[in-house]
Amino acid sequence: MSRPTVVQLNFQEFKKALENAVAQGTRIIPREKDRWEAYVAANRVRELNFQAYARGKYENLEAVIIDAGPPWGGYYMWSAAEEVVLRWERPPEQ
Repeated sequence: MSRPTVVQLNFQEFKKALENAVAQGTRIIPREKDRWEAYVAANRVRELNFQAYARGKYENLEAVIIDAGPPWGGYYMWSAAEEVVLRWERPPEQ
């Protein structure tokens, strides 16, 4: 079984991807409970583990999901103030 990892990405590229996701309707925010829970379950995101890890490294992070294919689809913790973005990644099953 593959182990999930947390990857730090380029903040400016993420911001552009997030703006595109908003325009295309593929951004999911936590208050969209049904869409949020469906994505988390389908992608087996260990949400509490990821959030605890991310908040241990940086302050004032917020969660967002981009429900799209590669390269930007995924579950993120990010902060505009710190210009940081972390993505939860689970390698594909083989």
